[in-house]
Order: sequence, then C-alpha cells, then structure tokens
Amino acid sequence: MMIGIDLGTTNSLAACYRNGRAEVIPNRLGSHLTPSVVSVDSDGTVYVGETARERGRLYPLETAKVFKRSMGTDREFTLSGKKFRAEELSSLVLRSLKEDAEVYLGEEVTEAIISVPAYFNDMQRKATKRAGELAGLTVSRIINEPTAAALAYGVDKEQAQKIMVYDLGGGTFDVSILDIDDGVIEVLATAG
Repeated sequence: MMIGIDLGTTNSLAACYRNGRAEVIPNRLGSHLTPSVVSVDSDGTVYVGETARERGRLYPLETAKVFKRSMGTDREFTLSGKKFRAEELSSLVLRSLKEDAEVYLGEEVTEAIISVPAYFNDMQRKATKRAGELAGLTVSRIINEPTAAALAYGVDKEQAQKIMVYDLGGGTFDVSILDIDDGVIEVLATAG
C-alpha cells in the first residue's frame, strides 16, 4: 500500500486514496495531525508526536522540534547523550506515521510520496528521501507541498482554469500556479 505524507515543520500527517476517495489517516491518539517532535529519555526510549511534545515541557534538552529546517545539513541534535541528524529524527516521525497507517488500514505500508517545501534544494530532498528509507519506506516521489495541495484540489476538475494554491504551513509559506484543462494538471510555477 502507498500513502502520501506531509512531513511538516510543526505537524505531519498521512493520507491514502482508497474506495474512490482520499482519506486522512488518524494517528494512534485519533488525531489527524502528529506533532513533528521527537524525545529520547535516558534509557533510550523514543517518543514521537504528542507524547514527545508533552514530554518536552519537562525535558526540553531531551526533545527536538523544528528539525526539518536542518534537513540536508551536518547539524546534529543531542538527545540524552545520543546524536541525531535531521533525517534520522524525521525518519522517526515517518516511521510513526507508517505504523499508524498500517494499524488504520489493516495492511502493510511499503511506499510513500512525501511532500516538502517548495524551497527545498536537492540536498534537502535527498535527505527527506533518506529519512523515508530509514523509516522502512520506498519513497516513490518527493513533491512540493503547494503542488500536492493543488493536485488534491484539481484531481476531479474538468473545467479549464488556472489556479494559485497557497500552502501556509507551520514553518513555510509556498505557492504553486497550475493550469487545469480537460483533467490534465500542469504545474506552471512554484516557489517558497
């Protein structure tokens, strides 16, 4: 099964297309959004999402957030004496989303399309793909966040139109301009 993942700076989510419609996949707490936060305690136990965010209030030095901005760099985050790169922390969020999707869907999830900010360069995109691989996913495609939103909007539109889609995320602001004509969607421009 393939899923789509918005690996966000602040929150992340997963979705799938089945039974003729798109579905946002709830996490193990029943929420559609999973905070992009990782915490590691002194025993090496890893916490992801809401639990990690709440734990970060008491243990801020054992918790990392907003690490997506460091994708593709050499920056390391030290949590309970262990060093992590941004793609390793992102892989923990992706693995959590993958596991939640498998429980919800009742089948193994092996592939994903992951959205990234429009401004991500090649190194940042490769780091995102690596994070997906570390999470046990085959990353079929990396797609710009506003383009993903625009495709979701235009997937059932047949009337010819040009549209501009804004993606005002927790840490980014991107835009894509698309041309939709007879069921064909062409990305004319994207920027972030």
